[in-house]
Amino acid sequence: MSKAIVFYRLPGTNEIVKREGNINSQLVPIDLISESEKDIFYISPFNAGSNAYACILENEINKFEVISYQRNNKNTYDSEIDFIQKVDAAVHEMKQFQQISKVVLARCKEFKIKEEIDINAYFLNLCLSYPNAFVYALSSSITGTWVAATPELLLKASNQEIETTAIAGTKLFDNDLAWGEKEIDEHHQVESFIENLIQKHQLVLINKNGPKSIVSGHLFHLASYYKIANKKGILDSFLKELNPTPAVGGLPSQNAIDFITKNEHLDRKFYSGFVGIKSNKLTQLYVNIRCMEIFKNHVHAYAGCGITIQSDSESEWNETAYKLQTVLKFLT
Repeated sequence: MSKAIVFYRLPGTNEIVKREGNINSQLVPIDLISESEKDIFYISPFNAGSNAYACILENEINKFEVISYQRNNKNTYDSEIDFIQKVDAAVHEMKQFQQISKVVLARCKEFKIKEEIDINAYFLNLCLSYPNAFVYALSSSITGTWVAATPELLLKASNQEIETTAIAGTKLFDNDLAWGEKEIDEHHQVESFIENLIQKHQLVLINKNGPKSIVSGHLFHLASYYKIANKKGILDSFLKELNPTPAVGGLPSQNAIDFITKNEHLDRKFYSGFVGIKSNKLTQLYVNIRCMEIFKNHVHAYAGCGITIQSDSESEWNETAYKLQTVLKFLT
């Protein structure tokens, strides 16, 4: 176990939790709903199923502390030409071989900083700018230092109910609310994935709300919200099959992951994994997007976009640029 510092703010609330605790040095299967004496913060890397690093939250603190972290950097920083070539390769794969219908390609941007970031002020800026996001800051010798303002619920689970969200499709916040065929199809694929998973596990759908447009900062997304009756013994396998969702992986899931592994050449680390909090018998997990890793003299910001057969490569590059601004705009 190692020391960790955690700040978080749940969507739609004003309460900011500031705690320190101890974090596991290894990934462990998360315990979704059994009661625990103390709150637990989870963070999981991309494509780790239901496994995560678990931080047992202890004392309240007043100030964020950056904990020393050493790790070899294996990231690549795609130029616009490089990224466009990857998008074109994905579209060609879909047309030629028809083994994938959607794949999410990500990129990392390194941003130099002149002076050390005041993470306390930075975190507060994210909370004020993104009231409907799960906002967190985490630092430990196991994970490094990460911050995010993610709009995407992966799984909210209690003994009675499961909630999850389909979010896909992105456009700039402007007066034109019309969605194109590409974005509608991309979102429908995520909806179908979730609905097929509900049917596979013979779960009862209580309510579906959407699709509808939602605002996240300067971006619009298409979203559908699902509320499902929980069934004993189903949660672990449901989470394993849900994560990673097509919103950060693709479809069919394994084919898309294989394409990402072969072509992306990026260490996603915790980007597009999940983060969240377990308190009493309620667990709330969010897809770790709109995030960045903070170092002493620079940051690594991550963003991705969903590629379908209708994708335009230059538009996809621009979409990642819009998304990167969620976390980079307070640094410029």
